Amino acid sequence: MQRRDLELLRGAIDMHAHSAPSLFPRPITDHDLGRLALDYGMRGFVMKDHDSATFHRAAYLKRSMPGIDPIGAIVLNRSVGGIDPHVVEAALQYGARVVWMPTNHSKHHDDYYGTPDYPQLGRRQPQLPGPGVTVLNGNGVLTDNARTVIRLVAEAGACLCTGHLSLEETRLVLAEANRAGLERLLVTHVNLSLTKYDLDVQRELVAGGAYLEFVAVTCVSELFGEQTPAELAPIIDAHAGERLILSSDLGQASGPPHPEGMRMLLRSLLDEGVDYGALEKMTRENPAFLTGLD
Repeated sequence: MQRRDLELLRGAIDMHAHSAPSLFPRPITDHDLGRLALDYGMRGFVMKDHDSATFHRAAYLKRSMPGIDPIGAIVLNRSVGGIDPHVVEAALQYGARVVWMPTNHSKHHDDYYGTPDYPQLGRRQPQLPGPGVTVLNGNGVLTDNARTVIRLVAEAGACLCTGHLSLEETRLVLAEANRAGLERLLVTHVNLSLTKYDLDVQRELVAGGAYLEFVAVTCVSELFGEQTPAELAPIIDAHAGERLILSSDLGQASGPPHPEGMRMLLRSLLDEGVDYGALEKMTRENPAFLTGLD
């Protein structure tokens, strides 16, 4: 029997993969994730940690596990100094290919959930309080640090992800990215409630040069489940897969392992009639471009 879901995972790149070590409970280690990705025939994955850079971990895993491309990244939360160009410069020079704007430490996240944490998934230990991180100054325009970070990412040919910024912030970051010549800008999980945008806004962002990320966790995790494959399918059809990617955003005990979670959603989307070619772009072609592996 033809298994088109498994075929789509061969050569796929997951651009949003959580693993241990982490300050959040993660049942799957970096090494576990690497072995699973190899088992499914995947090409690689971006290692995401909300509180620490992963380029060191990615370099070690690549040396110890030939055949897979783990990709290092950094998230600009308070734990690395927020939106600090010096931190970003060093990360890029170390080989990070993906830079996320602040996630759970962002002002938008704190305003939305009322906590700099996840109501669904708490940290193992309490963290020091701090102001929500934003790319805006008191006048509502991008800070000099934010502009410099965007320029650095553009010059390195790396990918900038919007993290948990508000739509207002995302629009300003996208405009500055275009001025800086940044070709790889990814709007983070547009199908998760915190950053969920309707089709008109999605089209606006794509027309402005952004890529959009849809994540499997919203459809396959009991903890974060907010969407059905039947609801996601017509959105993908409307874009025909252009400038879209499918990531897992998995790594929670309540959900399946990353490749299996992606497979589950891919199978359901195929059953809903989503075009195979569109899903191929979302799992292979577009992530390869964004991570520089094309």
